Amino acid sequence: MTMIRIATCLIFLLFAPSALAAERTIIMNVENMTCAACPVTVRTAMKSVPGVKEVKVDFANKTAVVVFDDAQAATDAIAEASRLAGFPANVRK
Repeated sequence: MTMIRIATCLIFLLFAPSALAAERTIIMNVENMTCAACPVTVRTAMKSVPGVKEVKVDFANKTAVVVFDDAQAATDAIAEASRLAGFPANVRK
């Protein structure tokens, strides 16, 4: 009986990280977008971060809506990818 409990606990621990993962949606302010091609560059940079599922960039409002798996991606990594492409970004509060 004890072995069954131990095995059950081990199985739970193996799957716990995926159970805790959540899809998040954030809005980021994006700087330096000056032309119609800029949103494509921002989207490509942000989507290159593992765990980012969708990016919609709004040129007029200088924002990006990002959907990502928070177990695989962090907001800092998404912002850094955008910054490295020449477009500093931060999470809108």
